[in-house]
Amino acid sequence: MQCVNIENWTYCRYEKGSFMAFISFGSNPESMTEDRLEYYVTVLENEEKEVFQETFDSLSDACFYLNENYNDWTFEDQTATKSGCSTCAAH
Repeated sequence: MQCVNIENWTYCRYEKGSFMAFISFGSNPESMTEDRLEYYVTVLENEEKEVFQETFDSLSDACFYLNENYNDWTFEDQTATKSGCSTCAAH
């Protein structure tokens, strides 16, 4: 079974219909003063509307949460070679 992990989290996600779930990173004023990153499990609808976000202090916790909650969705590796007309960015 494929899953998001600490090696592929920057280019893999889960998709279901118009929804996608992925991990990103950032910080807030408090975490910036502590010189640490936060990891966000985010679900978007139609690549633009945020419908859910959960914050984690560690990448491994974010990966675990994402896989536990969204692994029944389609796993997508954004670096994988795609073929066919429907994969064209012009469509």
